[in-house]
Amino acid sequence: MNESGVSRDRDILRRLAAEVREIAERPEQKRKIELWTKLNDLRPERPMVWITEIPWGEFENVEPELRLMCESPEARPMERRLRHILYTARHFPCDEVVEPCWRVHAVVRGADYGVHVQEQTISQGGSYVRSHHYEPVIRTIEDVEKVRMPRIEYDRAATEQTAARVEEWIGDILPARITGARLYGFHPWDTLVQWTGVTEALEALYEAPEFLHALLRRMTDSILSRLDQIEALGLLDTAMEAPRVGSGGAGYTTDLPAPGANPKAWHARDAWGFSTAQILADVSPEMHWEFSLQYEIEYLERFGLNYYGCCEPLHNKMALLGRIPRLRKISISPWCDVAQARADAPHRMVFSHKPSPAVFASDTYESAAAEAELRRRLKESGDMPCEIIMKDISTVRGDPWRLTMWCRMAIALAQEAAT
Repeated sequence: MNESGVSRDRDILRRLAAEVREIAERPEQKRKIELWTKLNDLRPERPMVWITEIPWGEFENVEPELRLMCESPEARPMERRLRHILYTARHFPCDEVVEPCWRVHAVVRGADYGVHVQEQTISQGGSYVRSHHYEPVIRTIEDVEKVRMPRIEYDRAATEQTAARVEEWIGDILPARITGARLYGFHPWDTLVQWTGVTEALEALYEAPEFLHALLRRMTDSILSRLDQIEALGLLDTAMEAPRVGSGGAGYTTDLPAPGANPKAWHARDAWGFSTAQILADVSPEMHWEFSLQYEIEYLERFGLNYYGCCEPLHNKMALLGRIPRLRKISISPWCDVAQARADAPHRMVFSHKPSPAVFASDTYESAAAEAELRRRLKESGDMPCEIIMKDISTVRGDPWRLTMWCRMAIALAQEAAT
């Protein structure tokens, strides 16, 4: 690309960055941080609202505000992210915090399990969602050895190169901020089924339990080794800021980091942990413990606070989840019995509500159904602190206005429910 093209791309990025910075400096951002902090400290003023996992591909090529103008492959991802931030702030004004910086995540090598996934995928229109079919690559106890122990390496040069590019383009507006490795989640079953096949893994619960235990033991040892190495390299981040915690909202809290923490070398005790076992939604609590939670807890016990769950219903496993140390947030999925979850909750925690995104998928937006669901959820939550996380949105039928209407309704109900 010639010099004039580079200059043009830079001008586009700087204009967008300046608009983001203006939003980030508004007093409302500090107020949002205060509200998230109170929620996560179990002293909420009102439920918090976040909308995420948006099918941008359905409408970003027809919405002028989202249409990319940069030419270089290096500039376009940054432009896309800037435009998404601005569009969300203008049209989906919920409680997402806009930060006055540009996060550059540390580049870490060797953190995976080393198992090659063989899959077939089918695209779903302009959505980010894909349908997957996995071919088994781990079938026997002997295959378990394919799961490697990690050897973590920090690619400082690649990280700093990215940060330098940010600084060159927009650093005086949105300074580059190198943040640690955001590798806090241990959700073994989400990964395991990609190696064994979904049906095969579920059948093995009954037919080959020793195989699953061997595989889960290996995975747990691997991820604990990864955590040890990341800590030793000083690559952890606290995750107590604007980025999401688990499958929920922002992580601001006064309960992290741990007393006496070193901000130049965070440890897991200074951060939020996260785990989930979505595919085990319909197994008994006893089986959930045997084949998942007992392993997950080895990981979660290292963290200062924990978040559990994603899309699985957990209302009939609340007593089981009470065994998780420092459990602070739990996912309340579209299939969860909220009243039962509230009645059986082992202690006070944040209910991370996941309303059904199906209301966006009909020929017309089901506004009445969306409002009725939220009202019911908040009522049945009783005095539990709540966050409302609209996610997993596979389609809005190309109509982003549906998201705008949902956000307005959700914020109105949250303010109505203010304590």
